[in-house]
Amino acid sequence: MTDPELSRLLSCLHRTPEDDLLWLAVADRLEEGGESERAELLRLSRHLRGMDQASGPPSGARVAAESRIREMIAGGVKPCVPELTNSIGMRFTLIPPGTFWMGSPEDEPDRSADEVRHEVTLTRPFWMGVSPVTQSQYEAVMGKNPSYFSKKGGGKTKVKKMDTSAFPVEQVSWEDAAEFCEKLSALAEEKEGKRLYRLPGEAEWEYSCRGGLASKPFHFGDTFNKSQANFHDSGLQRTSAVGSYPPNPFGLHDMHGNVWEWCLDWYGDYRVGPAADPMGPEEGTLRVVRGGCWISDSGSCRSAYRGRSEPTDRVNDLGFRAALVPPRKS
Repeated sequence: MTDPELSRLLSCLHRTPEDDLLWLAVADRLEEGGESERAELLRLSRHLRGMDQASGPPSGARVAAESRIREMIAGGVKPCVPELTNSIGMRFTLIPPGTFWMGSPEDEPDRSADEVRHEVTLTRPFWMGVSPVTQSQYEAVMGKNPSYFSKKGGGKTKVKKMDTSAFPVEQVSWEDAAEFCEKLSALAEEKEGKRLYRLPGEAEWEYSCRGGLASKPFHFGDTFNKSQANFHDSGLQRTSAVGSYPPNPFGLHDMHGNVWEWCLDWYGDYRVGPAADPMGPEEGTLRVVRGGCWISDSGSCRSAYRGRSEPTDRVNDLGFRAALVPPRKS
């Protein structure tokens, strides 16, 4: 049964996501409703935001808090985060502004030289797709389904007798993904709601993937397994329905594995020093892709790993998720 007061508090956070007292009121309401672990998860997640993220090894208090959060997520505790659902059924979760260390420490296994660690601040809240765009969502906007792992796709024998409508769309180029966001924004109900969609920036993507957990290569911890994500070791040899694996603390699914995800940025070296709301180079030849896929080894699924691809590429391990950025306040 829906708790009207909890729904009201979460709706208020849509307008004032920086209000710490309001977040704590949500936690109190969860506890009053008998959801003590969800309340603890929310309080710990908010507490982490107030901890200094040192450039060196994380503090013992931070490691302990992150470990407890991972333990609860692994145990099936569902994050309580503000969500919205648009006119075609796409779900988005609110990502609060914050500061984090983007990239990886020099001792991280499988680290690449282009993952230079640097401090990044995202100054504005935004909404991130809870999952990659699905085949049914893409078809609803674009009028076609190019996916390999679909009823009529080249990989149809791999998904025989399966309903792939909730599988991620793949075999979409960067241009296809950008066009989807434009056409989605132009739908009557989306225009009425003043909702503008685009691909997430690379910094937005990594911040969202980490879910506030800074000390490990994956939001799951040092490693992950086939019960947590769809990657090479899972043995599926195909994509899988979005949301089949546990979320991160921001309520996002499939940030590790399933399909690579296009980002807005051109690929290039990170800027030197701290950055606020960074974007990639103004021009380039390759676009950033993130997250790894169903055929990737675990090292390529790390939060900091930077894939790249030609913007015209259409392959069966590459999809995207959409971001929704609120209009600036006048």
